[in-house]
Amino acid sequence: MSARSELGTGRAAAWPASLPDRLREVDLTLAAERARVVDVEEIAAYLEADGLGDEALRTRYGTGGLFDAAEQLYRQRGTGRALDRLATVPLPAFPWNRVLRGPLYLLPGLAGLLVARTLGQGATDAFVFAAMFGWGWTTLLASLRYAEPLGVPGRAMRLAMAVGAGAGVLGGAVGAALLPGMPAGGWSALSPDTVGLGAVVGGTVALSAGAAGVLLSLHRTVRYVGAYASPLLAAVVVYVSPSTGAALAALGLLAVMPLLSALNATRPAGALPATWATLRAHLPQALTGWMQALVFVLLTGRLGAWTLLPLVLGTGLLEGTVWHVQERLQRLARLSPDLERLSRAGSPTVLCGAALFGLVLAGVAYVVPRLPPFLPARPDAWAFVGLYGAALLLTAWLANHRRLTVLTACWAVCAALLLTAFSAASLPALTTGLGLLCAVLSALVLHAAHDPRSYR
Repeated sequence: MSARSELGTGRAAAWPASLPDRLREVDLTLAAERARVVDVEEIAAYLEADGLGDEALRTRYGTGGLFDAAEQLYRQRGTGRALDRLATVPLPAFPWNRVLRGPLYLLPGLAGLLVARTLGQGATDAFVFAAMFGWGWTTLLASLRYAEPLGVPGRAMRLAMAVGAGAGVLGGAVGAALLPGMPAGGWSALSPDTVGLGAVVGGTVALSAGAAGVLLSLHRTVRYVGAYASPLLAAVVVYVSPSTGAALAALGLLAVMPLLSALNATRPAGALPATWATLRAHLPQALTGWMQALVFVLLTGRLGAWTLLPLVLGTGLLEGTVWHVQERLQRLARLSPDLERLSRAGSPTVLCGAALFGLVLAGVAYVVPRLPPFLPARPDAWAFVGLYGAALLLTAWLANHRRLTVLTACWAVCAALLLTAFSAASLPALTTGLGLLCAVLSALVLHAAHDPRSYR
């Protein structure tokens, strides 16, 4: 037996000290293994197999490293498990400060749309592509941010912004050329101005969306508002008094102002390297976001932007609800030593959070079209909006717990149905389809509730 094992064995006879809160969660996941381990090194092996290395245990779990954590957990063996000595954990407060983030997501898209509409159909189609791309790319940026929770992955975020802008230029040019339909004369009949404007609009909107993702993921809210204030004001001026020169100037502001703020926020280099391998590891998040964006665009074409506006404005409430649900799950993990009992309490926590969020959106969608100034939203779509909101929240929670492949498949099937079988479906049929999607996502939540890692 090694020196470390002997040290752990010698300490096992002593009454165990209380564990740090975060390590108590690990204690739950290792309960069965810890009951039959022979020495400290086995515990260390289990920790490493679960992705908890020396650095993570030092910085995120308040221990002295891998073997210090293993020794603390080993000392629970034969003395009553750590979670049997329950602590009083207060209910977490709801993060109401996140609710105001919802309208902030509108700023780059609104500015880009107002400008693009003055530049013609090709520019508008390029904007649609870039906005869809930005939806997924901002989820990749958020994933990069949380891959380095105690620092700022500046190099990786800057690379992501550059790649996103390049994809926006290329996609905007192709979208401007193809989305309105191929001209009768084929490729030779395409206007270079149309393709060029599409590239400019696509690159600008994609770059702006990337900068927005950086600033919001780093919680630079004041800087975010300042960065988009002047581009939005310029876009309003262009919309009121259209001119090509003013529109291009507004696009310049929309590209430069957010970019400067994002570059300032990402001055720390961070530990993540600026390589394609770094970005590739987070592409599954972007792919799920792109499928959701495609479904949103298709439904907007069917029901109108005003009908689905509560979903955009409620993005901050969605973030806050997901955050609050996870904090409540962490509290349950500290209070319950039994995984089966924990899963029975955990899944209703997630499902109730989704139901309450959906009810709030359904209420807004029901009331707003019936009040002055009578916005052009469909008053009969309140149930649809509520179910859509619940589906988005369940998706966000499951994505945080790495159920990305099945989520991408679910939303891809929805997009395929909207393009084929449901292309002319009525609102009741669309509502029924969303209800089925919520049922599938709820089943995934019930399955995830049996995974101890869902309570971290």
